[in-house]
Amino acid sequence: MVSKENGYYYHPFLRQAPAGPQAQSYALRTLSELGHEPRSSMASDEAESFRRGALETSSLWGRDWMIPLRRAGADEVLGDGDAEAVNKARAKGGWYVDSALGDEGDAARLGSTWAALEVLDALGRLTALPPGDRAATLAWLHSLAGRPRAVDQSSALARCLQLLKEPVPDALTRIAAPRTDDFAKLTPDDRAARLADTYSHVVIQEAAGKRPAIDRTVWEPVLGDGAATLPYEQLYKLVHILKAAGSPKNIFAPVIKRLDDDRLDDGTVRDPGAYIGNPDASLFVQRLRALAGWSREDAGLRTALEREEKSPDASQESAERLNRAALRKVTAGGDAGAQARQLCADPRVLPDTVTEQNATQWQRTALNCADAGAPVAVPKIGTWSPDTPDRVVAAATVAVGLADSGRRGSVPSWITADALKQWARNPGRFPSVYGYVLVARAYVLLGGEPDAALRDALKRGITPYKGCPGLPDLYQVGGGDPACDLKTTWGVWTLDRQLDGAMGWLPATKPRNDT
Repeated sequence: MVSKENGYYYHPFLRQAPAGPQAQSYALRTLSELGHEPRSSMASDEAESFRRGALETSSLWGRDWMIPLRRAGADEVLGDGDAEAVNKARAKGGWYVDSALGDEGDAARLGSTWAALEVLDALGRLTALPPGDRAATLAWLHSLAGRPRAVDQSSALARCLQLLKEPVPDALTRIAAPRTDDFAKLTPDDRAARLADTYSHVVIQEAAGKRPAIDRTVWEPVLGDGAATLPYEQLYKLVHILKAAGSPKNIFAPVIKRLDDDRLDDGTVRDPGAYIGNPDASLFVQRLRALAGWSREDAGLRTALEREEKSPDASQESAERLNRAALRKVTAGGDAGAQARQLCADPRVLPDTVTEQNATQWQRTALNCADAGAPVAVPKIGTWSPDTPDRVVAAATVAVGLADSGRRGSVPSWITADALKQWARNPGRFPSVYGYVLVARAYVLLGGEPDAALRDALKRGITPYKGCPGLPDLYQVGGGDPACDLKTTWGVWTLDRQLDGAMGWLPATKPRNDT
């Protein structure tokens, strides 16, 4: 669960979120390219949110990204209204204008026109273009065809002509395939550029009805090395290149496995390479390591923390600064910094009065202060009746927070094991596993007997929620949410530690240490 974007650990519930519109489009196109026609059962509200995000990014390309989803069964992401919107994006000169690309220069106009024509074609509206509009677009495209230009522009031009069922000029098809003899010497960025150029070359040749001359001996090993890690756009382009070059089916087996492994229940695909980690998730990883008796040495995590702290974009919000201070302490050791002590003495950060409404904020902040090595003062604690699940969880949160910050003897007298007993034995009354775990933890901390009745309740309320795809040892949020959660797992493992491992929830073996 290490983010490829910033090196922090990410929250595992992100694994239940689909890839963004652009990445999703390329992933689904790749499946189609390999003969695995995907089907999507994306809920209508999610589809609308997905579509809205795409169009906010790009008015024409955002619609193009929706084409694979529509073909997979999510009809609502693209419809007749989109054809009308695309037609309105048409300029008098025959090209189309995308909000993300603007109307300056041939590259932007060609890219926008390519996207517009793909959308109209997918909706069956391209043949309905008025003759005058079609003629103007073709005249503009032919005016560009006679001048040398970058291969990506030439590919957009060739594909536009193909969509309009016009022949591709020979001058475009005579563009040589990008060289491959120096590929091993290229930097990663230059390799990505060479891949994009080769894909553009293939698009030109296919648009002209010709088979591209591609050196499979160079590109097949690239796929073998990168099938599990390449971004979806690069993966699609590489698959397309090799399909055009006639590579055998077995070459693509790792790609199919990756995409199948990343499929969600609704048919969409997740994108682990795009997950953003943060200090909060990383702190919970370190807490889990401590509970399991594993080393918290983590060179990659230290590097991520140092990189963020040196960045001018690092958040200066008090909660974020405290998170980083706590993470630095548990990962690198040393004394609590003056910054952490100052933050934890500030009532605007760590409330000095705890109520039913702010108990969760106080407990989480107090835990961070304790991890940062900063003292946690005993707050003033209000009084409320623990007579509903929410109020019981709030009371348990106070007791657990005091214990975890070294103030176990300061639990108010009205929070007792007797008051929590029947709640601890009835897990079904709580909307989340974590809420129930807090209640069970507080009950045991306050002297509650871990008898057979409690152990049976714990088995019913926690054990069924162990594991989710790819994360067999973590625990789910519960309450209808099957996503795994670091905080919930930390609560479950901590409870088992309080019970001297009686429930068997703590990991029994040490992990391989790659750090």
